[in-house]
Amino acid sequence: MPFRVFLSSSLDPADAALAWRLQTLATANGIEMYVPAHGSPGPSSVAASVRKAIDRADCVLAILTAAASPNVQFELGYALQKGKLVIPIVRQEFAGSEPMARFPRVFTFSPFDDPGHVETQIVGFLKEQQISREKQQAIGALAALGLGLLLLVSLNKE
Repeated sequence: MPFRVFLSSSLDPADAALAWRLQTLATANGIEMYVPAHGSPGPSSVAASVRKAIDRADCVLAILTAAASPNVQFELGYALQKGKLVIPIVRQEFAGSEPMARFPRVFTFSPFDDPGHVETQIVGFLKEQQISREKQQAIGALAALGLGLLLLVSLNKE
């Protein structure tokens, strides 16, 4: 059975393609990643397929470079309610926002920080969660790829 990850993301419009790139890289490495389409705002627009994808996921990877939209807030709340492992990777200026207060651990990044430092923090957190080494490596690799892509996008903007 493949390792399944649900990607919940609140990205600046210029960064939106990052989610699809990350999904492509995950798929190429045997990881099934679900990336929801965020059309209409609000939890009522979240389709049953999104809830089903979260139910099936081994973990939820949340990447936020902008304020969490209502859809993202619903996805993360639903994942917490279902007891899913959620790895929130949040741009520093959004780390103190209300939706992030519900998580035991929030990983922050800045375009000026070493992405390897955040990856090390995530791997340490995963070890504390006592999940298999294989899953630790998969989640750590996805987090590193996501952070690397964010860094490249940030550098490209400057």
